[in-house]
Amino acid sequence: MSSIQNKIYTTEEILKDLDNHIKNKLPFSTIRFGDAVYGMLASYLCPDVIDKDKWKMPRGKKIADSIMGQLTIPSDTRMDMIKRVAIAADNANYCDSYIAYSLLNSAKGVGVIGKKWKEIHEGSGITNDKYCNCFLHYFSIVEGELNLFDIMKNRKIFCISNQVQITDRLKTKSQAHTIDSYKIPRRGRKGEHYRKHYKKIMGIIRKNSKMYDLFLIGAGFLGKIYCDEVKRCGGRSFDSGRLFDFWGGLRTIDSRPKRFVKMNTTKMLAERIKKHPSGVW
Repeated sequence: MSSIQNKIYTTEEILKDLDNHIKNKLPFSTIRFGDAVYGMLASYLCPDVIDKDKWKMPRGKKIADSIMGQLTIPSDTRMDMIKRVAIAADNANYCDSYIAYSLLNSAKGVGVIGKKWKEIHEGSGITNDKYCNCFLHYFSIVEGELNLFDIMKNRKIFCISNQVQITDRLKTKSQAHTIDSYKIPRRGRKGEHYRKHYKKIMGIIRKNSKMYDLFLIGAGFLGKIYCDEVKRCGGRSFDSGRLFDFWGGLRTIDSRPKRFVKMNTTKMLAERIKKHPSGVW
């Protein structure tokens, strides 16, 4: 692999590092963006980077504002929140990149955002080069490989997601000592995520970060800030994205990762179909 590819840490390396941080009570976080957050960063912080496709200005700004509007983030707060997400990525132990696509030896299907990821990092002030696979969450729950359930076993976990009804089942499957949770609404103005929940969640994090071994956070755009706040307060966080939907049986693994793993909703883990030569899949 090239030198830039060597900067992608494998899922096993990241989970081992997380385990060591828990054992030594050291702060830790992972941050993953995905197309939407990359587009939002570009629209606000480096709009000239995107010269075509839906995220090109002024359309890109309208999309970003629409997403933040659904989260009920006030207009005069949005720039600060965007910057806070960029800072979260820079402060993380691992942040994602689109190098994972290049490891497939093909850029087919990768949109403008994917091809411009590095320029968006630079334009947003993100200098962190400890990269994780952008599909880390998919590969962190593979049965028979070091996975999140191994990390959770006999430990105190706090979950932030909209799928808290699976908490008891997740506790049984992972053999966690404790799983507490906070339920966030699904994206949409009706849920009023920022207006009704943001300050409350930040307060819970500040008070309890060191009381739990790990925070699993699947909360979209605002989840990046929550992950970073956990680390700032001395705790450990893992940006789990859609994992709660997989665990709840609401989604199946799709896109490129479906070539490598498939979800087993009964076991709440994924099954390995094949390995990628790079080792990061």
